[in-house]
Amino acid sequence: MTTVIAILVAAVASGLAALFATADGALLALDAADARLSASLRSLAERRERPHRALAFARIVAHLVAGCAIAWALRFSDRSLASSLAIAVPVALVAVLLSESVARSIGDAVSMPSIERLAPVVNAVERVLAPVVVVGAWLDNMLQSVIPPTPVEDDREATAEQFRQIVAAEADVTDREETIIHGVFSLGDTSVHEVMLPRVNIVGIDRTTPWADVLARVRSSEHARFPVFDGTLDEITGILYAKDLLPAAIADKEPAGGWAVLVRPAVFIPASKTIDQQLRDFQSSRTHIAIVVDEFGGTAGIVTIEDILEEIVGEIRDEYDVEEASVEQEEGRRFWVPGRMTVDELSDLVGHDFHREGVTTVGGLVYEMLGRVPEAGEAFTIEGFRIVIERVVKRRIERVYFERVEQMSGRLS
Repeated sequence: MTTVIAILVAAVASGLAALFATADGALLALDAADARLSASLRSLAERRERPHRALAFARIVAHLVAGCAIAWALRFSDRSLASSLAIAVPVALVAVLLSESVARSIGDAVSMPSIERLAPVVNAVERVLAPVVVVGAWLDNMLQSVIPPTPVEDDREATAEQFRQIVAAEADVTDREETIIHGVFSLGDTSVHEVMLPRVNIVGIDRTTPWADVLARVRSSEHARFPVFDGTLDEITGILYAKDLLPAAIADKEPAGGWAVLVRPAVFIPASKTIDQQLRDFQSSRTHIAIVVDEFGGTAGIVTIEDILEEIVGEIRDEYDVEEASVEQEEGRRFWVPGRMTVDELSDLVGHDFHREGVTTVGGLVYEMLGRVPEAGEAFTIEGFRIVIERVVKRRIERVYFERVEQMSGRLS
């Protein structure tokens, strides 16, 4: 092998190593939950372990080939050990820095564009090195059977459960303190959908509303923040803060350019997001309100930092809040419950499982059973219970009566 050919081989091998490193960095940076991903890229992200192993092995081979070619080109065999090391170490450091660290960083930084262009390379390397990947996976499984990994997640869950038991058994912990501690532990298991203000209760303002009517709405509603929408609540364009209106209200003059210039950007979140994640986002973004969207992109409700804090410390009431009727029961067979009561609480209260897929509150349970908006006074019997809709405000079910009757067929009557 001539010196020129050896240098060309080293350059090509180093280039391939850089290419594989860039693809690997982009692959590892992919988020399978990203809605922008195509079906092929989402499949690649979900099974990233196999192509990652193949790319890692391909880089090792490319580095070895480059190293051997460089050693041949520089005639290491004709040099002393000290002279060879003095040349080889700096060359190896520069080669690895450029073809490994820098390339991986580039792939990680521009993940989406990189992986879209390099997907054919990733798939080709995975196919060629499939036997190596299979052998590597077999060795991993064999080692794990001999030295099983530490179950970190299970330990955490066990520790959390043990802590709950300790709290329950601790005599010095008051009921209030125990409620707060349990509320903290439930943050990761509760979605914003369970604590949000539903769409039917949202007080919003249309962008076309005249200035005088906006002031009247803000003064009468006693809210601090108002979703601003364009035509319908499914087209929310921002949030209007009541405090931003104060200077113009005092001056009794609409802001230059119209009141809409005061509208701030809105934050949109999925209904499945956990409230501990949203609490951290509220803290980092210094906002207190977010719009909850359903799976179709429509507005499902709004959630505020107060809604999340109430899950920890209990109901926070101010001078404008109306006390919601508490749960009442008689003889263990008659129950009066608010529509916002959770299905979990209802099932525990009456001793019957009312859980339905996708239903979290008593109001939602009634909607699920009837398939329409009920009227006040409407009654039906199901699963051994007579259910009466006592109070409905607009489309919101506020109070429901349950009475245990003789076990029936389980159909609506």
